[in-house]
Amino acid sequence: MAIKTIVNSVKFFNEFKNDPGFVSNLGSFTTNLTGEVLTNVKVEISVDISWGVVYAPPGGFNWILTKSGTLLTIVSNDGYDFINEGFAAGDVVDLGLNIGGTPVLVPTLPITFVLGNTMVIDTGVLIALPGGIIGVRIDGKNDLVALNYKFGLIENAESFNTISKVSNNDQGYYATGIGADLGGGVRDTSFVDMTRLGTYKDWQTGSARVRFVSSPALYVQRFIIEHEFMIVPFYLEGQLTNLENNVLPTLFNGLNSLKYVFNAGFRINLSNPNTEKPFQIDEFAGSVAWFNENFNGFQNDYEIKSVDYFDGNTLLDAEGILASTKTKIEILVGRDSTPFVAGDRFGVYISYLPEQNEYENTILSDLKQNFIYDRALNSEGVAATSGDDFITSCEAVLSGGDLLITLEMEYSSLQKAFLANKINLGDTKYLIGVEVGDNTLSSAGSNRVMLLADVKNYDLSADIPGLMEFTKYDIYKHNKQIGVGTPSTDAFTWNEDGLVVDYNFYLDLNKQAFLNSLDFKLIAYNPLTEQMFELDSYTFGNIASAIVSGGVQQINDITTRNYNLAAGDQFNDVSIITDSNAGGLQNYVGRFGLKISWQDWLSNADVDPIFYDLSKPNYNLNDKASNYSFLNDYEIRLAVTSNLDGVSDLGVSGNTDYLFLSPAINVYDYNKGFYDPSIWSGVIQTFHPTTLVDLGGQVLSGEDTIMKTTWTSTDGAITDLTDFWAIHRIEESNQLGYEIDELSSINPFPTPNRLIPLSGETQLKIYLDAGNVITECLVDGSQITSGVSYNLSSRIEQGTPAIPEGAKITEEDVLKDTEGDELKIIEE
Repeated sequence: MAIKTIVNSVKFFNEFKNDPGFVSNLGSFTTNLTGEVLTNVKVEISVDISWGVVYAPPGGFNWILTKSGTLLTIVSNDGYDFINEGFAAGDVVDLGLNIGGTPVLVPTLPITFVLGNTMVIDTGVLIALPGGIIGVRIDGKNDLVALNYKFGLIENAESFNTISKVSNNDQGYYATGIGADLGGGVRDTSFVDMTRLGTYKDWQTGSARVRFVSSPALYVQRFIIEHEFMIVPFYLEGQLTNLENNVLPTLFNGLNSLKYVFNAGFRINLSNPNTEKPFQIDEFAGSVAWFNENFNGFQNDYEIKSVDYFDGNTLLDAEGILASTKTKIEILVGRDSTPFVAGDRFGVYISYLPEQNEYENTILSDLKQNFIYDRALNSEGVAATSGDDFITSCEAVLSGGDLLITLEMEYSSLQKAFLANKINLGDTKYLIGVEVGDNTLSSAGSNRVMLLADVKNYDLSADIPGLMEFTKYDIYKHNKQIGVGTPSTDAFTWNEDGLVVDYNFYLDLNKQAFLNSLDFKLIAYNPLTEQMFELDSYTFGNIASAIVSGGVQQINDITTRNYNLAAGDQFNDVSIITDSNAGGLQNYVGRFGLKISWQDWLSNADVDPIFYDLSKPNYNLNDKASNYSFLNDYEIRLAVTSNLDGVSDLGVSGNTDYLFLSPAINVYDYNKGFYDPSIWSGVIQTFHPTTLVDLGGQVLSGEDTIMKTTWTSTDGAITDLTDFWAIHRIEESNQLGYEIDELSSINPFPTPNRLIPLSGETQLKIYLDAGNVITECLVDGSQITSGVSYNLSSRIEQGTPAIPEGAKITEEDVLKDTEGDELKIIEE
């Protein structure tokens, strides 16, 4: 007979059908593991345990029984191993002897020794061993009061093991005091909570308990084991791409799925494994779904239509879950076959996506804590429910034929601090799952599915309006001086042009505004999609560390962009200065100079791929601003980005990212401009300074070169140079930054400079010749390196109306042209 284990039933319950706590619809269950990742399941196992031996062979009794005092020694000669039969020293047994066909029962005898085929029983009486024994029966009758229980979630075809797929540690529980004797042979049938086996908590997602039920037959003990757990893994480090692209990981790919396996051993004494009566189940294949599938690969009838986030206090839009305050989330779910109906069931699941070192080998936090996991289930039209942790409200209403789920959540102070630290270190992501299905169907026939609603970076905090505002953002071009000329809020510009912004902003100290960062940028911006990418940026580095005096950040930083411009040139300025305070509005003033990016030989990986063009430098994904001006819905803008701490009008503290955008800046390419086709043409030439030999666009090293541009207008001869100004520029080909020299007809030039005035001139010379406009200067040969390629460009503009032009050429007389073989002209 040996150890006899009869598993009467294995039932799997799910929260979607049976509710949290598994208290409803208890007639609906499955006999194998079914469900979806992220969900919580309870397995209930009913098992009968007995153990003993019966030996009465028809060929004759050949065991050896000897008596010495009160001790009866039984030696098996037929291969019986009494330990394998379930016996251990200390067990109490009933001994039955068949003496010549007459049964004799000697009850409740203790075993004093067991080893292999030998068992010693204390009969307790000094009587002689009777003769004529032809059969023996030994039945264990100790109360089994302890349990050692190990389980695993493994792939259906995988060999039995109890190792966590998440943490790689062993999984199990234990208990003692099961079915305690209440007196008079009556045993307690109450559940006993089980304790986690081992040091690590990293695998634990639920709890387990066990109870003695009854003795349905002599020597048989019936127990029920209950284990609540979450179906994992739903994410492991390295699987982010799987989530974002709905690619099933290997564990769930194709026909792969998870099953539930366990190895249980009831004991007479917890500390004595020799008394264990073990049994194992691993035969029941599971049908478990990953995201967006019903069970193991079946079709999905549902879809996520939208996910929207809001600050739970101000109801302002948010970019994602707010890590530092309350978040309100609205999720719209559609169904393909039929509309949702009143009372339809749903659940919302939220989890942080940790790094591997955060979910392995943890001894103080379990799996749900490591993944900062919570869930809430409800039905349409029912009052809001909450989760176990940070989900505070969850409800849904019908919206047409769709289901509109609304939930509110807020992390604990410890969770907020942890997430804030992670976010400050880099991308920190979470996922949201939505479980939906027809709850009138049975658990086994359910169409439920776990939809992946979103995978996204956390938003560190709620946006608080009004912490910072720009009261002035004036843009000046080359021919305007701050404080003299009339500024504008936008501009018509060309590649290489310089601009300077004269600005003023305030911080609202009434809202405890504190400026953490400040960046000025040149960006390409799509106002329809709000996508953007940078072309140039400048960061003020001393903002957050500035001295605070009288409650005011004393931010004073005056420096330059390091462009090669004359000392004091406003187009080189970058500054921020603490100014006046009026009614708690602390003002700051400053300037910001920049050049319109033109370097098409510099790759820019952030450019929207919509601009991809195989025929252009770097496939047209580069730093050349004119590539993106009023093309494919993009515009060139000046931008200010900043980050501030503050307190909202409702008293909510938060951290807010601000983006201030200028109106669109028109940036034209060479040989392009306001007029189409251009009314101007420009030709750049270079000449020997004494012989006046045409150098074909090359420049000399060791001696000066004359650089001359001839401008011709299709509107006829130019007779008046009033309001005209011009610039010549030179740079090394393929230089990595903004190392370009220029000589202007109206503004000073620096020393040294590769472009210098003609003899007798103080600036770029501009004059008329036969109705054409001529601009002319020298290239300083002492600053030209032999064998190095240079780009030359020219720029001209008439102030009223603004009609600029330009051309660019290299030293080798190869035109820098992204439009074909035509000469590149700068035109406004």
